[in-house]
Order: sequence, then C-alpha cells, then structure tokens
Amino acid sequence: MPVLAQGFSWPWDNERPKPIPREPARQAPAPLPNGAATGGWQERDSSSNSVCLNLEQRLVQESQRGSQSREVLPRIEADIRQLERTVRSLDAKLERSDCYEWFLFSKQLRNSRKCRDLSRDVEDNKRKLAGLEAERQQIQSSSGQSYQDEIIRALARNGCGSSYQEEARRRDSSPFSGLWQDEDSGGSGGGARYNALPFATYRTVCVRLCDGYYFPVSFSTLPNHFQRDSEVCQSKCAAPAQLYYYQNPGGAVDQMVAVDNNELYTKLKTAFLYRKEYVQGCSCKQAEYLPKSTMPGAKQAQNFGTQSIPGQALPSVGAADQDQRRSGPAAPARGKPQIGDALDPWRPR
Repeated sequence: MPVLAQGFSWPWDNERPKPIPREPARQAPAPLPNGAATGGWQERDSSSNSVCLNLEQRLVQESQRGSQSREVLPRIEADIRQLERTVRSLDAKLERSDCYEWFLFSKQLRNSRKCRDLSRDVEDNKRKLAGLEAERQQIQSSSGQSYQDEIIRALARNGCGSSYQEEARRRDSSPFSGLWQDEDSGGSGGGARYNALPFATYRTVCVRLCDGYYFPVSFSTLPNHFQRDSEVCQSKCAAPAQLYYYQNPGGAVDQMVAVDNNELYTKLKTAFLYRKEYVQGCSCKQAEYLPKSTMPGAKQAQNFGTQSIPGQALPSVGAADQDQRRSGPAAPARGKPQIGDALDPWRPR
C-alpha cells in the first residue's frame, strides 16, 4: 500500500517499551548485638544536642525580652499619668483664660497669642500621650508567654531536660495560665514568679579560692549548662577555683552562690581578699602558681629549729633534762601560731 510505503505503521504494531528496572529499596540494617550504637544514632544525638542548645538560646532571649518589658512598662505608665494631669491642667487654664467663644453652637479658639500658646501646649502633650499609649499597647500585646510556651513544649518533646517536661505539663494542665500570667506580670508578683521558672537566666563566675578573685564565664546561661561552665572554670585557672552563679538580670556579685554546695560567696574566708592584699603564689597562670608544698617559706620553717645562731652555744642534752626536772612538767600549749603557720599564707588565720 502507498501509505505503508511512506513509512506509516499502525500503533498496535509496535511493541511496548520494557519497564526500566528500579533500584531495589534499601532495608534498615539489623540491630547490632549487645545494644551497640551505630554512627547514625551518634549523629542524631549530636543533632539533638544542637537543637536543645538553639531552643534554650531562644528561650533566654524571650525571657530577657519579657524582663525588659516589665522594667519599661511601669515607667511608661507613670509618664502617661503625668501627661494626663498636664493636659487636664492646660485645658482648665484655657477655660479660665476665656480662650473660647461660641458661634452657632460651636466652640472656637480666640485668636490671641496667649490662647494660641496654651492650645499649642495642649496639642503637643496630647501627641506625646498618644505615642506613649501606643507604645504601652505594643508592649502589652507582645509580652505574652505564647512564644515561651511553644519553646518549652519543643524542649520537652526533644528531651532537653526533666524541668522542661514538668513545666510543659504544668502549663498544659491549666488552660487559663496565660491569662493569669499576664495579670501577674504587670504587678509586683510577676518578678517572683519569673524567678521560680526553670528557664531563669544566670551569670556564672569563676572564683579563685586562694584570694577570692573572680572573672566571668557566661553572661547569660541556664542551669543545664553549669557543668560545662564549671569545666571551663577549672581549665582557665591553675590555682584551685570554683564556679559561682547569680541571677542575671536582677542579681549582684554579693548574692552569688557556689554551684557545688550553694554557699554564699560572702561566707568564703578569702572573699574579696584580692582587694586588700597580694597573696604570693596565687595565680591562674601555671608559671606563677605555687602550691602549698612549694611555697618559699615552707622549707625555711621546717629547717628553722636545726639552724644555730652565731655567737651562742646550744645547750646540752643533760642540761636540758636538769632544767626540765627543776621546772616540773611542761605547760600545755596555748594555741599560739607556729612559725610555719605565720610563713604559710595559704592557711586561714
């Protein structure tokens, strides 16, 4: 046929193309004996730690923002009350100065210099008042704990600590907790409740125990990171050191306590000693630090009793026995400081 001669063919005459073989699905590896962990689990653990760290950093930022709002809001409300009193006083002064006139049931301002100045002052204070009210409304609308609730739930889901799980259960159990928290945050009780939350931020300080000198480790951190900061403190100081902490914001150096035993810094025997005197051998530098056993006066104190004084003979043993028999038994010691104690600055006096 002429159609076939031109290369035409019926569709059903062609063979169907063979399917392309697909790559076989990979099966999960069999669990290793004795509960051995694979590299994939280790990667997941490291990623989980990074997720917890990022969430905690966001939680710290939200907490600091809420603290700043609580500090700024009372000042704004005080300024609003002051401006309201000023506007009322200026309005009353306009009325007393007879600055208004009535024309066809409408009140108009008299065109005098005094009235124009008073009216300008009223409008300026009203604009300031409107700006402060808008700022207060913005702070109140953004100071809610919705973001904190979401971050705490995320921390609990990722297993970042038992305190987050307990806090998430407590917040989920009370559907009106957000309303009561908003009311409490405006009053004096909001700060106390904020201090009791598990995500209150703290400043950690490394204290050198030999003279009480301290230097910062973390400006704003969480209790879950105290162990890490303690290791940093130990690694940065050759002399014995201990990690202390106090709440930031709201705390002071005099209020910091030790992480190990919760003892106040002010109860430390060497608290603020570095401000009063220089303690020899007390340094965070390895080359300058001298332990107790290698202090310069230690060997001198030990050898002091065996040294002879020039120009004076040592008493014999027999003479010493005769003196002891004449004087009777030796008197008990009165607890006077020994020579070794006086030369050893590490021993507390």
